[in-house]
Amino acid sequence: MEIYERNINANVRRVDDDHIITKASLLDLNHSIRVEIKVRIPDRTIVEAGAAMVKTPFRICFETAKFAENMTGLKIERGVTRKVADLLGRSSGCTHIYELAIEAVRLSSNVMLGFSTGDVEWRERKLSDEEFIERAKGFLANSCLPFKVAD
Repeated sequence: MEIYERNINANVRRVDDDHIITKASLLDLNHSIRVEIKVRIPDRTIVEAGAAMVKTPFRICFETAKFAENMTGLKIERGVTRKVADLLGRSSGCTHIYELAIEAVRLSSNVMLGFSTGDVEWRERKLSDEEFIERAKGFLANSCLPFKVAD
């Protein structure tokens, strides 16, 4: 018997040649939370960040949304997840804002990877698996099995 469901969604839109906006949201019986980041593509820097908490289980939870702004100026690169945790207040923050921020960062990174490997190729995949993996390995080294670098 299912008793609970949580939905997490994310989307990216290109604002102009140099910027994307990524939104991630969480919706369940107790929460309605959104995180949004604007990323400058050439240097992979978050230039704007924020969170909205429409519904939370406790009033005190609303106080944690302010931490999302701390991601402004953060560069999306190796080690970013640890930095995001620190910027979002860890135990003084909200685990859901953290997971949405990480989802937004990862999706932004993936989309920017797509731009660097050829936007059409990224969406339509005409290269063989081997060719695509080789092209993307510099960006995704050790992120998962296809991009594992020999130990």
